[in-house]
Amino acid sequence: MCKTANGETVSLFENSVASGMNTHSRLSMLHLRNLKRSILCFLLGACFFLPVSCSSLQETVILIPVDSGQIPAELTITGPLLKGIEVHVRGPKSKIRILSDLKIRYMLDLSRVHVGINSIPIKKDRVILPKGISIVRINPTFLTVRVENKIKKELPVKISFSGKPAKGFTVAGAVAKPLSVVLQGPENILGPMDKVLTKPIEIKGLSESFKREVALDLVEDLEIISSSKIIFAEISIQEKIVKKKFLDIQVEGKNSPYIYSITPPAINIEVKGPVNIIEKLHTEKWIKVYVDLKGLKPGAYVKRATITLPVKTTLIGVEPEKFRVKISEDKI
Repeated sequence: MCKTANGETVSLFENSVASGMNTHSRLSMLHLRNLKRSILCFLLGACFFLPVSCSSLQETVILIPVDSGQIPAELTITGPLLKGIEVHVRGPKSKIRILSDLKIRYMLDLSRVHVGINSIPIKKDRVILPKGISIVRINPTFLTVRVENKIKKELPVKISFSGKPAKGFTVAGAVAKPLSVVLQGPENILGPMDKVLTKPIEIKGLSESFKREVALDLVEDLEIISSSKIIFAEISIQEKIVKKKFLDIQVEGKNSPYIYSITPPAINIEVKGPVNIIEKLHTEKWIKVYVDLKGLKPGAYVKRATITLPVKTTLIGVEPEKFRVKISEDKI
């Protein structure tokens, strides 16, 4: 037995029990603290040693170009093929940042296509990504392509133009060399064609012939398979030739000292030549019509008229062809 500080009597057994309980409580609290520390360390260690930390993951969308794979030799794709697919990915920020530098492409599997419209699924395993990056989803999930039979056909080449030559000039001829080419492409496009045009050649304001290399105006699905794929165009540009009638042109006498008369007094003519000259013949007074009376004595005569025209023009019609000339004895 012993007394406490306030004089109470307590047995040694009771002190021992109380002391044991206090020690047990302290040990339990210490054990709980150590357990919490162990769990926290484990979680921190797990985050550290896991390949990807939750806080470092990032999602993004990348556009991957689509390439058409090998297609059976007798078939071909018509129409535009979708240029790319959207791939939603998740991965570490450090790897996401370099995706744009990897130039990833998707190869479309065309080995089992047939003539008509084909729906080809997009497969995740054909998208090759760096280790640690996963695909969340892909859009679209399939691509639609139209397939046709592939044929060959030889077609004549026709030259096409843009603009007009200089005033008074025209395209007198246009020849392609080679005259024809062999094309290959879808039957529904190439089958109905009976010729192939060149890209338009600019001839605005030109007045001289020329030769130049030119490209064919082909749709995307057609290709040249001739031995020579280079086309030359030979363009002949010449002055435009026209015909025109000039009426009632006065006929004059020339080289006579006597008074004379010419019947009929006028002539009608038709002239052929470059349009730039023909249009100015009458206004510029380039047409001269006269009867040469040199050496003729007074009397009556039947004479032809002399007609002078500019260079490059040709007389193709005259009415009348002969004139009655009467020369008097009176001098001028």
